[in-house]
Amino acid sequence: MEYIFKSEKSRKTIEEIRNFLLSDRWMAILFVVSMIIVGLHSHLPKEGFHIWGSVVLAYITGICFLFTGDIMAMLVPTLFTYLVAIRCYNSLEEFKKIWYLAIPLAIMLLFNLIAYGKKPTIKGSQFLPMLFVSIAVTLGGVGVISKEDYFGGAALYNMLGIGFGMLFVYCILFPRITTDCGYSLIEKLTKIMVFVGLAGALMIIAHYIININDVIDNIINEHKGGILYMRWRNNTSTILMITMPFAFLYANKKSYSIIIGFIFYLAMLLTGSRGGMVFGTVELVMCIVMFVLYDRRRRLAYAIICGLFVIVALIFLPEITQFLNYTLSRLFKVLNEFLLGGEDTETRVRHYARGVKDYLNNPVFGTGLGNMTNRDIFKNKPGALCWYHCEPIQIAGSFGTVGIIAFVYQFIKRNVLIWKKATLFNMTIFLSYISLELMSLVNPGILCPVPYLLLVTIFMIVVEKCDDGEAQEKIPILKRFREKKEKIKV
Repeated sequence: MEYIFKSEKSRKTIEEIRNFLLSDRWMAILFVVSMIIVGLHSHLPKEGFHIWGSVVLAYITGICFLFTGDIMAMLVPTLFTYLVAIRCYNSLEEFKKIWYLAIPLAIMLLFNLIAYGKKPTIKGSQFLPMLFVSIAVTLGGVGVISKEDYFGGAALYNMLGIGFGMLFVYCILFPRITTDCGYSLIEKLTKIMVFVGLAGALMIIAHYIININDVIDNIINEHKGGILYMRWRNNTSTILMITMPFAFLYANKKSYSIIIGFIFYLAMLLTGSRGGMVFGTVELVMCIVMFVLYDRRRRLAYAIICGLFVIVALIFLPEITQFLNYTLSRLFKVLNEFLLGGEDTETRVRHYARGVKDYLNNPVFGTGLGNMTNRDIFKNKPGALCWYHCEPIQIAGSFGTVGIIAFVYQFIKRNVLIWKKATLFNMTIFLSYISLELMSLVNPGILCPVPYLLLVTIFMIVVEKCDDGEAQEKIPILKRFREKKEKIKV
């Protein structure tokens, strides 16, 4: 931007804009704008309203891209845009009608890459595992899948997004994310994740408040429980699972925010997502254990909150069970079919069985991401893949043994990076990442390029840069374990 506006006054103005785009005020404004859009959509579910809301936020994101090359500043509007866009379920045809609006956005992105880009690098620790994954993804389905399916739009997008496209993004972002930015990367990323998580939680709560009459009718008249059906439940739950550990880390600095992580969990239950209920509970326990162990000043607060949760749950157990009836009944149905063998009508269970069969029939390279032979189980929406809805099965079925080796290697390298330096921030990243992996056992999850895989890619870069560039206190995980072991021996 300095190349266009060369006067001293213009440079000062641009710098002020960039500082504003990193400020809490800007995040608060985006928060309010996003909530107004989703609130109006819930209250006035007019066809196309949510689409135009997504377009507005996308253009706000594009304008940010014009003024700054700071990844943290660019990440904020991108995630708020996604929160609104996830409500545009099955709206591909509507977006196609306004395809021309993507042209200015593409120009803004290109301008950003040229004006603020640095020389791409392959020095990052995750380059090699990402390269292996890219090769495996590209080879997926070779000799099996048809040309039409292999080069289909959805297949190419996800193939590039998981493979060489994300590798390219990694090489571009690695030199641009730096600790020499004038602020703490750890604190900034933490605050961004908390803001986004709060927006996701409020989006769910607002949906219930606006549709409270439907909730009451379901409970009283139809005895279905109080959970409202949301087509965007799994995506919102995934966002909350990614952001929950950051809420606990934020509470390590701001005691008054200790309740935020628990709010995220309750909002997750309200989505009606089975994965959110099961794995969100596991994640909540992991977060509590982690921060009770290493946040001594707030142990009493954690104990009181957890105690209140247990007491309330015991007192109102019948009412809570009735309220969550919709989710619980669906959960028990899939467990019955998966573990005990039922009527085999649950789509996910049938996908899992088909994925294993596809791998056994094509053990080297799998059937490819674009494989559409499983549409007899569930007809995927336009622009979507025929997902197996389980990451390990997806990797095996789509990329074969080559893919399994590549993805396992990548998983190991990610964890080696995170655990190389045991700090509260790194453990927060671990909890966020491993929770996303858990959610990916029942959803595409981390195999979705934007925003989930992109977020993981950014997380890994931030960890690598902050391990050396920011002062962090190590937590004595292994030392404490050794001390306990020595006491037992004595």
